Amino acid sequence: MAEETVDLGVKIGNLPIHDCITKTLTIHGSKPTTTQDREDWIYVYGTDSEKIRQLEKENPELAQPLSEKYEFTGGEVVWAVREEMAQKLEDVLARRVRVLFLDARESKVIAPKVAHIMATELGYNKDWELEQVTDYNKLADGYIL
Repeated sequence: MAEETVDLGVKIGNLPIHDCITKTLTIHGSKPTTTQDREDWIYVYGTDSEKIRQLEKENPELAQPLSEKYEFTGGEVVWAVREEMAQKLEDVLARRVRVLFLDARESKVIAPKVAHIMATELGYNKDWELEQVTDYNKLADGYIL
């Protein structure tokens, strides 16, 4: 689609044609060329998985699972804030690690931990944490029968 769009733009705009320089470029977080252990959840981050592991090595507390049921770690939360523009609790739990859709009840259990990590990373206070958890719990309740 992108190639067709550029080609049309060149045609309509009567622009000069150049060789494609993006055909072999990888995108952020692309899958590495080496085989990754798919038993470890972190593989979904592709080439970024090593950067998340480095965050966890620098702060071992971030390597701890946030849930007894799922493998999500504080490192993934910090990564989402620093590199993926997550600004709200819902951003992380629904759109990054997607635990809201996997298990809404469990997402409510880990919400306070995630909010605390985010608040620390973003420089927010306990009031922000409480507001985020309250708003998130209302949202998550809509996913629970």
